[in-house]
Amino acid sequence: MRFSVHFPVRRSVVLVALAALLAVPSLFAQDLKPLQLPKPQTTGGKPLLTALFERQTSRTFENKPLPPQVLSNLLWAAFGVNRQPDVKPGYGRTAPSAGNKQDVQLYILLADGVYTYDAVANVLTPVLAGDARAKVGTAAQASAPVTIAYVSDVKNDKYSSVDTGFIGQNVFLFAASEGLGAWFHAIHGDDASKALNLTADQHLLYAQAVGYPGPNATAIPAPRPVPPATPPAAK
Repeated sequence: MRFSVHFPVRRSVVLVALAALLAVPSLFAQDLKPLQLPKPQTTGGKPLLTALFERQTSRTFENKPLPPQVLSNLLWAAFGVNRQPDVKPGYGRTAPSAGNKQDVQLYILLADGVYTYDAVANVLTPVLAGDARAKVGTAAQASAPVTIAYVSDVKNDKYSSVDTGFIGQNVFLFAASEGLGAWFHAIHGDDASKALNLTADQHLLYAQAVGYPGPNATAIPAPRPVPPATPPAAK
């Protein structure tokens, strides 16, 4: 003889359980804390012309995280605050933007999670927990300890790609000055926007991997000697 026992399942219980499952990603994000970066060092480094000469793309990286001070300096050089509000509203930044809209956001992808860079407060604000570097780049690009994802509003996309180029060049020059490697690249992965928890009004433009160059990195050539100036011919 078989007995079957049926327990009534209330609709409200099911809805609560479903809501809890949907809320799991946000609960994981709560595990991350805002990261207050050290005050950026805004002096020093190599001369500009030397950094320009040594600028290159690195395609291998060491498995070594950037110290907090280096990360702070990197992000300040990329798109940090370098002056108080003046003629136009908003703080002055280290990279220009069309109409001073400053519409490009820097999403910082680290091993423990995704953050946004608050340049005014010099803070990394948590977005999602978990390593999303491989969601926006190849395995080689994701091996860098830091990936900067450049995000903008779709409405301003006409100019945001140019603005991103300014920021990316700042990153390249800082990397050359500090002995780091950088790799500016397109987005690889169909779920990249979802991995960063972007809204429908946001557009993921490009990404840039930054870290210490790997053992197979291209060596910087020695600067070419400057030929002596030819004296003017005697008249």
